[in-house]
Amino acid sequence: MKSDNRQEIKKFWRWLEKNDQLIRKVLEEGSDAKMKELTNYFDEKILSFGHFTWEINDGFSKPYQLVISPNREFELLQLSKKIIANAPEMDFWEFSYAKAKVKYIEPFKIYDESLDAHLINPLSWEFKNEGDTFYVYAPNLVEIDKETEHHAMDLVATAVLGEEYRILNIKNLVRVENTESGSFSSL
Repeated sequence: MKSDNRQEIKKFWRWLEKNDQLIRKVLEEGSDAKMKELTNYFDEKILSFGHFTWEINDGFSKPYQLVISPNREFELLQLSKKIIANAPEMDFWEFSYAKAKVKYIEPFKIYDESLDAHLINPLSWEFKNEGDTFYVYAPNLVEIDKETEHHAMDLVATAVLGEEYRILNIKNLVRVENTESGSFSSL
């Protein structure tokens, strides 16, 4: 994205305001085909800013929340803050520049370096945050390559801590074999 992205940001928010009613209608009663089309539109608009992810959730104070996630990257966090800082006030929407921490992490699928799918179930995992290191005790983590294991732990750390905290404060993710070294907590 160009260094002067103010116009693109304004253009994105104008698009969302203009299409607000239609977007909400698709979210509430749209077919699978319409949902796919809506997803493609959001992908096109948001990915034009960079390697972001996004999600639409139930809002805390309004019906919908649009999260433009910096994908756990510091540089993108600065841009996602800028994008959200320019968001208009909308009756049905609230906006966030990073994923919030969650109380419950659903099992999820992750793909290894061979593109084989693995189900990750972090419900029995335990965690300890010490300084800039996040320790993970994951007794049920399947045998996967180290890069995929690290990615799975990173996704879980982001969910447990919240994305902004994870980006700004955690430099190391360490898997431990037991929890004897101190106070670990679970989800």
